[in-house]
Amino acid sequence: QGAAERGRRVSDRKQAMRTVARQALAALDAVDRAGGSERLCEALWADGGLLQGAFMPGAILMGFMPLPDEVDPTPAMRRWFDAGGRLASPVSNWEARTMQAAEVNSLDETSFLVSDHGIREPQDPVLLPSEELTLVLVPGLAFDAAGGRLGRGGGFYDRFLTGVSCPTVGVCHRCQIVPSVPADPHDRQVGCVVAV
Repeated sequence: QGAAERGRRVSDRKQAMRTVARQALAALDAVDRAGGSERLCEALWADGGLLQGAFMPGAILMGFMPLPDEVDPTPAMRRWFDAGGRLASPVSNWEARTMQAAEVNSLDETSFLVSDHGIREPQDPVLLPSEELTLVLVPGLAFDAAGGRLGRGGGFYDRFLTGVSCPTVGVCHRCQIVPSVPADPHDRQVGCVVAV
């Protein structure tokens, strides 16, 4: 009874936080969104930045193709690829509610298909073992300073990150940072958060 009640309370708090986060994202204008993408690339590649520190030729960065309200990591991904790194992006199995990394050889729109859920995923995916990944960029609706992450409710990243041993980096707009993200036992944190 107690555990079930606690679970319901956490679920209610998550839903309320998702609503607030979506409103904050909807309030961003096109300039804010484009600027966030540029600032993210600069922050990740700055002296001492996470991508600069992790990069080596052939290393694999897993990013993602953003939804319209997500910060866009593709400029940072393109820089990694142009420098001689490899890229991966998620492929989801909606029936199993799981996600895997698939290698990406181009960031051109023609290299991706839009799924039934509106997510751009690699065409003809070549799956990669999670242990080969060098660093993973993780989207979310809200993050806190300790690495707590609020996703969209499907649990795809929580399941995926359970099997990932490389560094994980939450990326978001500044308006998505909250004092504390409510968490269930199965929720996975990220190693750090870059908010722009």
